[in-house]
Amino acid sequence: MEDRRERIVQALHRCIRETGYASASLTAIAVKAGMSPSHIRYYFENKDAILEYYLHGLCRRIIDDLQRIPTDDRWIWLDQFCDYYIRNPRISRVGLGVLVEVFGVSVHQPALHAIKAQFDNDIRALLQGFFEDVGCASGVTPELAAEIAQAVEVGVKYNAVFQKGYDPLRADAIFVAVIRSLAGAEAPAALARAREQIALAGQPKTKRARAQR
Repeated sequence: MEDRRERIVQALHRCIRETGYASASLTAIAVKAGMSPSHIRYYFENKDAILEYYLHGLCRRIIDDLQRIPTDDRWIWLDQFCDYYIRNPRISRVGLGVLVEVFGVSVHQPALHAIKAQFDNDIRALLQGFFEDVGCASGVTPELAAEIAQAVEVGVKYNAVFQKGYDPLRADAIFVAVIRSLAGAEAPAALARAREQIALAGQPKTKRARAQR
């Protein structure tokens, strides 16, 4: 049963990517899923129920994955957080566009609104834990630092939807610069080395080999 639910959810995702949520009829979703509309109604009452299942599953997976990152070294934690949530190659302008549209729908639907609000709270809690451990610049509390950091992350991704695209390395540079400023300290050598590896990854192989010697 879960496999079929996931098939329906992915069908909805494709419909949103292609025509938007408002135009995604149950019939269109059924066609994408290779099922009949009546069969879909066996699993979901309507397309809003599909969207709720989709958003809940997506948000839960992201938070679960981020919570699995070890916190022994907080700057290494930040690097792995960015690797998953900021510079992940799976993040794209089209994918971000789907999320922006889904979040827009969530404004007027209580169930979706609650899911999105909980997701935001969970992300802020993770960032707040980071700042509680590494400290903050003078006059900045961990709560405020986490809120600012999250606002920057959301803003960079939101802007990508309406501009030329999502540049993960640029987004990463902006986010980390803000984090360092809020923490009131330079990132340690471990994070600097990780940043060097990111830069090398974007260079031609010959140039990369010379840089690593």
